[in-house]
Amino acid sequence: MLFESSRPSSCWSVLCALCVFVVISWSSAQAEVLERVLAVVDGRPLTLTETQLFQLVRGVDQAAAVEAVIDERLMFQEATRLPQAAVSSDEEERAYSDLVARLPAAGVAGAEAPLRALVRRQVAILKYVEFRFRSQVRVDDAAVHDAYAAEYGSRPAAPSFESVAAKLREQLSNKDLDQRIEAWVRELRTTAEIRYN
Repeated sequence: MLFESSRPSSCWSVLCALCVFVVISWSSAQAEVLERVLAVVDGRPLTLTETQLFQLVRGVDQAAAVEAVIDERLMFQEATRLPQAAVSSDEEERAYSDLVARLPAAGVAGAEAPLRALVRRQVAILKYVEFRFRSQVRVDDAAVHDAYAAEYGSRPAAPSFESVAAKLREQLSNKDLDQRIEAWVRELRTTAEIRYN
């Protein structure tokens, strides 16, 4: 016998406890936090790193970034179903170059792959929105005249209607598009499974 004692079960218990302690101590020393999961969206984790990247790109706080990344994921998931939203390598490269030019160099270092993924997602969403919603937006002349009256009607030195009509039409068009996108995101969220950590 390896261990001879009047109390063999006691020795064995001490040895087992010592082995467990050594294994736990070694594991704890080797363990490090690799990532933190902030939410789970349809079974996929949303990580702190992804959120921090979004914060860097958009300049928002963490709470706003979490909500925006959730929305983008849901929109992207829907956009990938539409062939017209496919992103070409040229589109990705242009968008990536534009983004990198706007970001501080420290934020870009070592983040090419996640930044490219972010760019691909955002370009696909924009293409989807243009295809699905832009054609539905209609701004009639009466709405443009109403917008002119609301903004410039009481000013004595107001610009002419003709000089600002295109700008007003674009503002109304963008407002309508934004409302359609917000309604779409609300609809996507009702069918998604979102769990916050």
